[in-house]
Amino acid sequence: MGNSTKKDDVKTGKDVKKPSLKEVSKYFKQDHLTRPIIKYIYYPPSVFYSWIAVSLGISAHLVNLLGLASTISAALIIYYLGGMWMILAGFLVMFGLVADLSDGTVARYYNKKNAMGKWLDESSGFIGICAVFFALMMKNFMETGNVIIIILGTYAIFSYMMINYAALLSEVLRTKFSLSNPMDNVRSGLSKTFFGLSPGAFSFALDLQWSLVALGVFLYQPFWLFVLFGTISSLQWMARYVIFFGK
Repeated sequence: MGNSTKKDDVKTGKDVKKPSLKEVSKYFKQDHLTRPIIKYIYYPPSVFYSWIAVSLGISAHLVNLLGLASTISAALIIYYLGGMWMILAGFLVMFGLVADLSDGTVARYYNKKNAMGKWLDESSGFIGICAVFFALMMKNFMETGNVIIIILGTYAIFSYMMINYAALLSEVLRTKFSLSNPMDNVRSGLSKTFFGLSPGAFSFALDLQWSLVALGVFLYQPFWLFVLFGTISSLQWMARYVIFFGK
């Protein structure tokens, strides 16, 4: 009885004793570690950020909102400052993904997963990345007057919206119609050709999306960022027409 009470106190932040980094790391979603970029770049700061949040009694919701504030700050820096400040903006974009990975860790630590957390998780990243795209688009347009960048920026934002919508809708459809994920069999069959790694580790998921955006900010290359991001995203969401054909 006493042990159970103490455990509950730790989870609610009432106990003076703070958790260790190792303890907090156990609540990090292990599936993410199959992706090399997350494992070697984002995992260490995500665990550290989660540990700070848990130690200070910060909720998962606030962890997520701080990530959103980070990406919006990056967008403001891009538009109003530019120059060498783009380096800071790029790191703020990367921190946005760190926060996105950390909020789930904190939620699992507190054993508090709810609809609001899911909503924040899905919407914050979308709002943040779109804000960064918009800032890059408008800054470049103000500097060059080239309307092409407006078209490409809009294309990238639309593609990002569709890739998120497609992922959510696919999950709903598979649940409603009791469908398996056809890509699971494909990845399983191809895994031997990738040195034992699942090809899914190289799909255009969150880590690659955010890293590509951060790189585009670091180098201030909105043209190529929009072209690459928009094209890869479009191919991924349009693939659903093939995946669900005849289902």
